[in-house]
Amino acid sequence: MKQYIKVIWNKCRDWFVLFCIFAATFSYAMFQGGFVSWFLFYSFLPFGLYAVAVLLYPLKKWNVIRDVKLQPRFAGDHLSYDIHITRSSAFPVYMAAVKEEINFLDQEERTIYPLFQRNAVIPYKRSFVERGEYEFFTISIELSDLLGIVKKKAYYPLQQRFIVYPQIHEIDIPFLLAGIEEGKNEVSTGNQSTTLVTGIREYQPGDRLGSIDWKATARKATLISKEFGHYHERSMIIIADVISSLYFEERMSFLASMLIHEETKRKKVDFLLAGDAIFSPKTSEQSESDNLLYHLARAQPVNNRAFETEFKSIAIQKQHSFMVIVSQVTGTLIGQVQSKLSLHAKASIIVVKDEGAGLSDEETVIVNGIQSSALTIEVVNIPLPLSSKGSEGGNK
Repeated sequence: MKQYIKVIWNKCRDWFVLFCIFAATFSYAMFQGGFVSWFLFYSFLPFGLYAVAVLLYPLKKWNVIRDVKLQPRFAGDHLSYDIHITRSSAFPVYMAAVKEEINFLDQEERTIYPLFQRNAVIPYKRSFVERGEYEFFTISIELSDLLGIVKKKAYYPLQQRFIVYPQIHEIDIPFLLAGIEEGKNEVSTGNQSTTLVTGIREYQPGDRLGSIDWKATARKATLISKEFGHYHERSMIIIADVISSLYFEERMSFLASMLIHEETKRKKVDFLLAGDAIFSPKTSEQSESDNLLYHLARAQPVNNRAFETEFKSIAIQKQHSFMVIVSQVTGTLIGQVQSKLSLHAKASIIVVKDEGAGLSDEETVIVNGIQSSALTIEVVNIPLPLSSKGSEGGNK
């Protein structure tokens, strides 16, 4: 009931306030009868009549169009668009507040003073657009009378959506892939059904007994089955940390650069984004590559989970070589990588950091302690603009 009263009050409030002011000034003039009282009434009369005209004005009949002139594709690109407003009558509009309803962090309101003009163009520019998924919802226009007593607002639904992918950099991808390429062809699986665990789900009739995750079953008190990804024989597996917030933007940029590289597509690399549980077995196909880029554009760090925990649950057939992409080397991670290696396989850890950053003293000690020649570690530095560092991305 209170909601209905509130809605009715919001619709009638301006009319009620205007009526009260009219009634007060007219009553004062009638009962007092002097020059001052009538001067006050007649002085307010044009402003009051204009306020009535604003309330009766058909604002929704305005034609509002958004013309996107420059749409960003990768982080760091520019966004430029114009809002065109056209109206049929020359009704004097003292002021109009135009606002975009968008999922950007800084929504900007523009004030225009069209008076008798029938057309108006409002330019919008954004010099640096960060990675993320952006969506325009509506444009709102609010009119006001000269004294600010009444306001009238209309919404124009103009939905548009676009994706901004991570920034792309020139990286020596063939050199990085060569680190695990040597070991990949020595053994083929011959079985594409149970190779890589990508997640869990509730048990379904027909699931094999060997696919049941007994630990998860005990934890949730119901049968839980493992989900498996399928990867090609003799393909390379790349497992990326999409959890840790450390150098997260640099890591997304590195992954996107690697994903669209021709060498990656030619070698049919299989990607697993740990944290999003996204597994793509055919990056050589454009649809799979676009799907991964879409997830990289929207991915956000997960604060309450650790990559080592997710990596431990990933089952990789030991004969296969693989690459792990992280931003921090820990003793736990090194131990887990070595436990998944066999004599015929190789592994590579790519440590993605900011420009100029190297391994910390603790990481250097851990790396120097590695005894296996089958495990290599490379540090890749990704330079990003200052405005993208520490960002939470555009997917708000």
